[in-house]
Amino acid sequence: MSYTGQDIITMAQRLLIDIDDDAYEDDMLSYFNEWQRRFATETHCCLEEQEVAITDNSVAFSTIAALISGADELLHIFRVRYDGSTQYSFLPKASIADQKDLPVVATATPTRFWLFGKKLIFDLHPSATISFTSTVSCSYTPDDLASAGETTLIPSQWAQAGVKYLEYCARVSDRDAGLANGAFAEYEAIRLAAAAFYQGQMT
Repeated sequence: MSYTGQDIITMAQRLLIDIDDDAYEDDMLSYFNEWQRRFATETHCCLEEQEVAITDNSVAFSTIAALISGADELLHIFRVRYDGSTQYSFLPKASIADQKDLPVVATATPTRFWLFGKKLIFDLHPSATISFTSTVSCSYTPDDLASAGETTLIPSQWAQAGVKYLEYCARVSDRDAGLANGAFAEYEAIRLAAAAFYQGQMT
């Protein structure tokens, strides 16, 4: 099941019957988009495998994000596959400190990758003639919803996190610290469960 922004906003509003609608109604979509960005960033729940045409030894995260429908920003790359003509090879990730000398210019087959400065970088000489496809497994933040009727890319099992976050924001707006803290504690419990779940998928 997929949820629209309005679905989650409506569920939150059912918990806010003690507050005048005027105190929060116009801000609910803003609260919702704030929740999407925060939840996706802190849990890495929006995952994608994307084929990327590689023509340079480095690719900006923004270039990969532009290939993913509904993605705003790429968060993390946790697996990179070199799609060769005869075999797929999963490349090991190297740390910046473990960089080695680059191969001669003629070599255009990567053996490792690393991440730095929001770029995916292969161990290829920048002057090499590079042309291959790589399949990248990554997490991202979704685009903000332009209207509440649009569908969120946050997986449906975490919808209650959105409900509790919107309730928290509305309670803060209403200056009810007690109920705001309670709603945030419930949100945080769901967020931690989601973060642990997706951490297991990325390792």
